[in-house]
Amino acid sequence: MPGRIGAGRILRFYRRKSLPKEFKAAASLILDEEKEWRRIMAQDSENVLTVYLDVKSPHAYLAVRPSLMVARDYRVKLDVKPYTLDYVAIGVSKRVDSDMRRRPANAAADRKARMYYAAARQYAALQGLPFRSPHRLLDSTAVHKACLFAEQQEQAVPFLMRVYLQGWGSGWRDYEVESLDQLRLTLKEAEVSLTNFDKFMAPDGMGDVGLAACNAAAESTGATGVPHYVFDDPATGRTLGLFGREHLAFIREKFHVAGLARCPDVEPAFSHAWRGPMVVQT
Repeated sequence: MPGRIGAGRILRFYRRKSLPKEFKAAASLILDEEKEWRRIMAQDSENVLTVYLDVKSPHAYLAVRPSLMVARDYRVKLDVKPYTLDYVAIGVSKRVDSDMRRRPANAAADRKARMYYAAARQYAALQGLPFRSPHRLLDSTAVHKACLFAEQQEQAVPFLMRVYLQGWGSGWRDYEVESLDQLRLTLKEAEVSLTNFDKFMAPDGMGDVGLAACNAAAESTGATGVPHYVFDDPATGRTLGLFGREHLAFIREKFHVAGLARCPDVEPAFSHAWRGPMVVQT
């Protein structure tokens, strides 16, 4: 596991002149939790909660830290995987053209998409997460492959949270999610070694193979959106697939009844309007 988080690396994140002061302050507070993210993700358990996320979904952004809270409170290993949504299938745009502009099918679809982002903005404010509505559609293929590369070094969460903070914090105006150069920089900031990165990201390389496997695995458990949670019910052994972070209280209840709480004072109840922060445990 990496050692202490380098101060110079974090400062590079904040020195970008295009970022407003309020964004930098919010991002700084969130990144103060990074030591705790790493501690939680380093824990092992025979019980696994898999969460599938798509970088282009604001509701996946909102789910990362509440999902980590499950593994913090229960003897569960959190497994973070990418899943690539289809804008057309979820009704955000009737097609995806080369200019990456959103094209709603009709006025009702446009209103639904705007409400989707407006709701995310309100919940992001509760968590203290910087958020702006996106100015264009995104192709998340490359960043999802980079996430799998980071996962090989147990750095998926530090990498993803940097992408999320910079991307959603600016409405994807200051972060080129399709740029390999941008992704290399973020991987370095998350202390990921770039050895064999280009080979991993090459067409038909291990990144493509891994991403296809993640998409297939998510869909085999009924994925219709993100965050998509998958776990084995401790009571029945049956695999459950659930869409949406509103199910976190139910998931926690399942683990609680099974006696998996890490501490006696852990409670299964968990608010959909959770505010954070994640207090670092020693």
